[in-house]
Parts: sequence; C-alpha cells; structure tokens
Amino acid sequence: MDRTLNLAEELLLLGLHDEKGTVLTAASLGLTYGLAGAVLIELERAGLVRLEGKDLIAAPLGLTRDPILDEVLEAVRSSPKVRSIGHWVGFFGRSGKLKKWFLTRLADKGIVTREEGRFLGIFPTSRYPQLDPRPEAGVRDRVRSGIMGVASPGEREAALIGLVHACDLVGVLFEKGERREAKAKAKEIARRQPIGGAVARAIEAVRAAVIAAATS
Repeated sequence: MDRTLNLAEELLLLGLHDEKGTVLTAASLGLTYGLAGAVLIELERAGLVRLEGKDLIAAPLGLTRDPILDEVLEAVRSSPKVRSIGHWVGFFGRSGKLKKWFLTRLADKGIVTREEGRFLGIFPTSRYPQLDPRPEAGVRDRVRSGIMGVASPGEREAALIGLVHACDLVGVLFEKGERREAKAKAKEIARRQPIGGAVARAIEAVRAAVIAAATS
C-alpha cells in the first residue's frame, strides 16, 4: 500500500486530535480552508495552475491522476471566468468536502481509523482517531526542523509551514516558551513563498471574516 502523503493529508494529520479523532480547537476555523490551499499548491507544483497577480490560471491540458486534485483542477479549469486564489480557497474550504475525502483516504491507508457515533443520540457523527502515529510524527519533526532548524526549509516544507501558520497550528507543535519565536519564523517563511504566501493570506482573510461575523 502506498502511504505517501500529500500536503493536504499532512496538514490534516496535524490538525486532528490524536485520541479524539476530531479537529483541534486551534484549527477549527482554518483547517478546511487550509486543505483547499494545500490542493492548490499541489496543483501549482505539478504545473497545472499558475498565479498571475491574485488570479489563479489553470493550464488547458493535463491531470494529476489523483481524483481529488483533479476534481479541484477541473472546477478551476471549467470556471466561466478567471477568479482569484482567495475565491477558490473560500469556495473549496466552505464546502467541507475535501476534509471528508482526505479523512477517508487516511483511513484507507491505515493511518487513522473511522468510528461512527451519534450526537445527542440522533445526528450521525464520525471520528478519526489515530491508528499509526509514525506518519504524523515524521511530519511534526519536519515542520519543527523547518521552522527552528539551522538550514532553510526546502520548497515543499516551506509550503507546509505556510499552511500550518495560516491554520494557527504553530502553537500546537511547540512548547509555550518556543511559540513566539516559532510563529514569527513561520510567518516569515510563509511570506517568502509566491503561491504559498498567497494561499496563507487567503486563509487568514477567511478566518478573520468568520471571526468578525461571529462577533458582530
């Protein structure tokens, strides 16, 4: 079984409570938008979308052979008008489909397990507790090293760090005494990434809008 993880799956593992199998409180506002951003970054890395200013442009031909990424690509490609990267982060993030799809994939890979239940004894719910801690441990180590290590992170690690920063997950990965420095470094790493920085800004804008709406 191929257990290679893409950026969205790595981000999702970091955003889940290991025992409860639910989204961490810190990531509750940003995670679904982070998953959308992660998919867009993967498509950009594959040469299938590009950023022109704030607009996301899809290549006319080509697929990734990943059904989830290709569905997102086809939505961008078939849009009657060119739209901003912020639009697509919001569009795919609000639907919540990506989280469900990637959770299913992590379960299929044997990294998490699916547990069914009912909220208030009526509404069906699903939880995804961790089954194999090794993949997440590896992701955590890479992110921590990329933020606080001596060497600069590679392009892929920098993209993941940008997503972690945008989803407010840096504090989950570091002890209290490290968090201020780690957050500052993660923010700077995110800022330096062309599409990663744009994705991070889009996620942060959506999170700010959700918070503003909830408190108004």
